[in-house]
Amino acid sequence: MSFANPVVFWLACASPVLVMVLYLYDERQRAQLTMRLGELSVVSRVMATASPGRRAVKAVLAALGLALVLLALARPQIAGKRNVELRGLDLVAAVDVSKSMVVDDVEATSAMTEHRVPASRLGRARELAAAVIDQLDGDRVAPVVFAGAASHFPLTEDREVAAGFLFDLGPADLPPGSNLAEVFRVGRCLLRPDLYDDLGCARVGRRGHGGDPLPGEQASAKEARERDDDVQTREERGKAIVVFTDGGDSDADTLKEVAAAHELGIAVFVVGMGTEAGGIVHETDRAGNATAVPKRARDGSTVVSRRDDAGMKAIAAAAGDERRYFVAADRGEVDADAAAVVAALRAVERGNATKQIEEQRDVFQPILFAGLMLLVIEAAIATRRRREYPEEA
Repeated sequence: MSFANPVVFWLACASPVLVMVLYLYDERQRAQLTMRLGELSVVSRVMATASPGRRAVKAVLAALGLALVLLALARPQIAGKRNVELRGLDLVAAVDVSKSMVVDDVEATSAMTEHRVPASRLGRARELAAAVIDQLDGDRVAPVVFAGAASHFPLTEDREVAAGFLFDLGPADLPPGSNLAEVFRVGRCLLRPDLYDDLGCARVGRRGHGGDPLPGEQASAKEARERDDDVQTREERGKAIVVFTDGGDSDADTLKEVAAAHELGIAVFVVGMGTEAGGIVHETDRAGNATAVPKRARDGSTVVSRRDDAGMKAIAAAAGDERRYFVAADRGEVDADAAAVVAALRAVERGNATKQIEEQRDVFQPILFAGLMLLVIEAAIATRRRREYPEEA
């Protein structure tokens, strides 16, 4: 048993002692006052109805009642388990952080303006991805950021952590380029760890030993892993990949990876960022922000990036449905685009599972009732007894 308010628990333990000390002090004071009133025989007749025994009983009841009330206020709790129904989707949310995503051919959202984030495709993509994740109640999300390579976070039910990961890494943290094939390979490996050996996901890595206990803590770590794995799946959870990008190399390798994901039952969605007119790509500094220096091609010409609608439609078609390609607005807020993506995700088949979780259950109610009853009984007991002729005592 544990207590939500340990300090109050210690007060509950000390309260009976305090009440009994006050009772003994009161008895001593009463005895001294009685001796000062006069002859003991005369005073005894005057106080014949007084009952020292009842006063002692009242003191005991008050001490116990107060202790029980304080014990209830300490909120005693016992560990218990309950089953939670899990019905949802496993989603990989991938945001392109290549240099072309820093192009400023889009308008900043109000949130970007408030936080003084420069207008860019990347800023809008992050806002849109975070808005989508925020609306996925009951779903698990694996955030991925990519450029020439991909960096990922495992599937988690903590949407705040998942959304935060997308803002942590930028163009300066990953190799240059936009490797879409790598994104889809990492995505299907994250969503289907049961087929780890068959999917060639060695570079993605298994769970590893991160967070394993120090020597002497093996038992607690084992229990934690058992709690994490204590999920009984009745229906396989739906799986989806959403990529927020301005386009990339939709080559044979990319289409092959998309087709492999489709064969595994993974729904693929692509959200196009930027405009058809495009904008000039600039070099980035160490913080990943665009500089005034434009990026140059090998022939010395300035690099211009445009949203690659044709390539992204080809990816959506390889995933089984060209309508799963969405074009994000380049002006205004991202709410409408987020609602469209979320509606499409909710159409994906969702599985059903039961997870047994541990929780602390309050058990103060009977203790509080008993304490209040003792205080009521104490208040109902009179300190004097009835005697027909008290003067004859």
